[in-house]
Amino acid sequence: MKNLALRILSTCVALLLMTGVTLAQQSRNQVQGNTSGSNQVQLQTQTMDQTQTRTMDQTQTQLQDQTRTMDQTQTQLQDQTRTMNQTQAKDQTGSNEQIQAKEQNRVQDKNAAMGQSQLLEQNRQRFRNSLTAEQIGILENKEMTQNQKKKAFKGSLNDEQKAMLRENNQLTQQQKNEFRNSTAAGEQNKQMMQNRVENSDNSTGGNGNGQR
Repeated sequence: MKNLALRILSTCVALLLMTGVTLAQQSRNQVQGNTSGSNQVQLQTQTMDQTQTRTMDQTQTQLQDQTRTMDQTQTQLQDQTRTMNQTQAKDQTGSNEQIQAKEQNRVQDKNAAMGQSQLLEQNRQRFRNSLTAEQIGILENKEMTQNQKKKAFKGSLNDEQKAMLRENNQLTQQQKNEFRNSTAAGEQNKQMMQNRVENSDNSTGGNGNGQR
């Protein structure tokens, strides 16, 4: 009986030991499995974080490039606007100088014409004072036709009177030419002023639209 009890006890102890070993092995395998799964999850999380970081860096780089491009474009537009304004100011200055020079010439021509008018009037008065009674009689003769008066009067002129007539005719023709030139210059100055105002208005409107 005693031996039987010992064998039964030994068998139980062996079973318990085997059960403990089995449980320990299962527990170890489970721990290893959990550790492997945790490492895999951690690795996946790390990979996702790296991918997100890389994507954010790329997006930030693209935004920086776009901002740089916009700044360059704005700088180019500012340079173009500055160049246009400088060119326009230069053109306006040149136009103003031309207009002022032509206006000064016109005033000088006008003053010269006034002086010539006075000289012409003086020559006419001197010519009238030089007429003889015979010449006055020819001009006042009502029986003669205009052609007869003209022919007879020209035939009665002396050299001094002919010289005065030539001078008067030259002054008269010169006055006519200067009057025509002055009128044409005035019209040209008026047109230039009108064109400059229109160009200034168009340029102002274009800059306004570009700024909006």
